[in-house]
Amino acid sequence: MSDTDTAPGIAARCRADGGLTQATLGELRDELGYRKLGRWVLAEIAETLRATGLGFFPPERLTAELNTEPRQWQTLWIYVRDGGPRARVIDAVLQPDDCDVRAELDAIGTKHPTALTPQQRLDRIRDILNA
Repeated sequence: MSDTDTAPGIAARCRADGGLTQATLGELRDELGYRKLGRWVLAEIAETLRATGLGFFPPERLTAELNTEPRQWQTLWIYVRDGGPRARVIDAVLQPDDCDVRAELDAIGTKHPTALTPQQRLDRIRDILNA
């Protein structure tokens, strides 16, 4: 099984939903073939999502030290980490040390191209062309 096939159901659903979907821990557990949620299952869900090119939030749901009693009905937002505007903004909030937070957040909702970096301008043009 390749990295892109490790969570085919949730990955396909996320892409079909436009790159952002919500899933329960029970759904994710079942997709990986486990019967119970526990510290190691949470870690494997997190690793599988990352390996599949997906991000998730809130991150504490898959952190055993913070989610000491995981429940199958707890929900998680899952997004495609494709470098698009949505993924860049979510990543800026969740992983601020890995990006230019000011540039990403300044670009949210702005209609002024001068507030965008050259890469963000190109991304906007691509988004318009692909719409």
